[in-house]
Amino acid sequence: MKSDARFPTTQQTWLRECLAESTASEARNRGLRDAREHVMRRYYEPLAAYLGATSYRDIDAPSALVAAFFVDRFGDDTYLQAWKASGLPLRRWLVNGLLFWLRTEVRRRRREERRLGGAHELSLVEHHAGPDAVFEREWARSIVGDACEVVAQVLQREGESQRWVLFCRHVLDGLSYGEVATAHGCDERDVRNACRLVRSRLEEALLELLRDEGVSEARLESEVARIRSHFVLGEGA
Repeated sequence: MKSDARFPTTQQTWLRECLAESTASEARNRGLRDAREHVMRRYYEPLAAYLGATSYRDIDAPSALVAAFFVDRFGDDTYLQAWKASGLPLRRWLVNGLLFWLRTEVRRRRREERRLGGAHELSLVEHHAGPDAVFEREWARSIVGDACEVVAQVLQREGESQRWVLFCRHVLDGLSYGEVATAHGCDERDVRNACRLVRSRLEEALLELLRDEGVSEARLESEVARIRSHFVLGEGA
């Protein structure tokens, strides 16, 4: 799949640019801060949903565990730099890191319980295939939301906001092409063309977001297909 000039270049994607070395400490700190905020915004809910489907939820609220994980790991300025050097997709790096951190946290809490003489004994809990499916669904929701925001902004700059409206009426509101055309006083062919254009733009945006998260070119097709399995991007009558 080819990149598109409307979206960030694959040679210097936004997230990696934030993590790029800079001789100016102020610029470097700003880049790290922006990268952390971006990762926390996109991954807070998917990671919390993941933990909510595991027995880790028994030791604390999933949202509190994810917040503590972010505080612990992002307190180290090298954490996201290490992801950049790992070659792993960002979501896999974060899930692996969260599970490693949780096992350490469970052992810490177990030691604390023994020190205080508490009756409750925490055990190392297991995770199953189910949580992965929950995480993937929430991650797909998050990244599609970001892609929609990108495409909507591009269309607005191009003076084509109406195409986004027609697409949303068909996809989000569930109206047929004919119903959308009637409601907006246009031809059904215009609605079809708008949906076709927006679907194409969304896939382009998704490709760039996936590249930004470290997905290899060889896996891009399968990753977009994985996202498609959770969302119908405007197909149908």
